[in-house]
Amino acid sequence: MKVLTDQDLLNLLPPEKAVSAMKEAFSLLWRGEVISPQRTVVTQKGDWWGVMPCKTRYLFTVKVVAVIPGNRERGLPSVNGAVLALSPDTAEPLAVLPGATLTALRTSATSVLSTEIAVGRKVGVLGVIGAGQEAEFHIRMAQGYLSPSRVLVTARKSHVELARRTGAEAVELDTLLREADVIFATTSSTSPVVKGSLLKDGFHVASIGAHTPDARELDDDAIRRARTYIVDSLEAVSRESGDYIQPARSGALGAKVLELGEILVKGIRVERPSIFKSVGVAVQDNLATYYAIKELV
Repeated sequence: MKVLTDQDLLNLLPPEKAVSAMKEAFSLLWRGEVISPQRTVVTQKGDWWGVMPCKTRYLFTVKVVAVIPGNRERGLPSVNGAVLALSPDTAEPLAVLPGATLTALRTSATSVLSTEIAVGRKVGVLGVIGAGQEAEFHIRMAQGYLSPSRVLVTARKSHVELARRTGAEAVELDTLLREADVIFATTSSTSPVVKGSLLKDGFHVASIGAHTPDARELDDDAIRRARTYIVDSLEAVSRESGDYIQPARSGALGAKVLELGEILVKGIRVERPSIFKSVGVAVQDNLATYYAIKELV
């Protein structure tokens, strides 16, 4: 059984390979070729834990992932965990992978994929909201796969240092919202940071935060302006995301709702302004793991 390190994953899943893995993952999901029971979630004292099993023809995987806000004070990523990969035929243990890095790689690759299908690979100005691990992975994945003319980054703190490490520009939130053509929202905020009244015409926003029913990254103005609302899994966002549940109930969500896999399989043209909302699904971990280890085992 292989035990992979964070650096192993970075070497094994460069942007082209990571995005290809997500294209296959969501195509398999849409075609019904994935067995993925609802994840088990435990929330205690502000910490969120999830157990995510998944079986494809390639692997059986189980990811234990947690969002631990207190990890920031410990110098650790707020998202942490591990992935166990087994043979789908024999249950032979094949690999253990670091969950935080795998999650950041597959999540950023999926946001980039949503951008490719909505905008293309030349995206103009990219704005990233947040300064944690997901924000940095989103910047680096975009720089390796897309062709942004500029990258803007903002957060409550730490974004100046993130900008220095990645070659981005540290700006205020309202400046980013006004100037960015594509926005990646990667925050732990429970109230909206993406304000629709400030966004450009033809925007694309990928939102990966606000993964509980009472949390929002997107305000109602942004959702009202969208012509296409893309989701990783309609079942998952209907159960978990306040950015979907609340505007769907209030009537603010009038856009065409499409799953990412449906767009890929059917070749549907995405009309902008567009939003991609992701809460994360287990098939992402399964295929990212498979693409990482298939030449090692």
